[in-house]
Amino acid sequence: MIEKYSKFLVDSNIFIYHLNGEKVATKFLEANIDKIYISRITYIEVLSFNFENNEENNVIELLNLFRVIDTSDDIAMQCIKNRRVKKIKLADNIIASTAMVYDYTLVTRNTKDFNGLELKIINPFLQE
Repeated sequence: MIEKYSKFLVDSNIFIYHLNGEKVATKFLEANIDKIYISRITYIEVLSFNFENNEENNVIELLNLFRVIDTSDDIAMQCIKNRRVKKIKLADNIIASTAMVYDYTLVTRNTKDFNGLELKIINPFLQE
């Protein structure tokens, strides 16, 4: 049940699914717009895709609807702790560490990328 969570850190893949027309991702973003935060890494990852014409401006407008959390010393220290217990890609580690430091629930379809970390996590595609 998604309603019990107070704040969400949304992973890049949820935005990509939304941009590709996946209704589950769109529904989640729309229903929780006031509770969603994103990591600066997510902002970078999503905008790294090649967009056509003015689509990039639309994506920037979409991402700017959400509060962006920049990497801090606390997040860096959490990344170090995470890396000591799990081999994890840097971008995923920064996203996970951001959620952990702020005590937000990570929203992703790729939950396996974060197995082994003490992290609140949901997959909205399994909530249907």
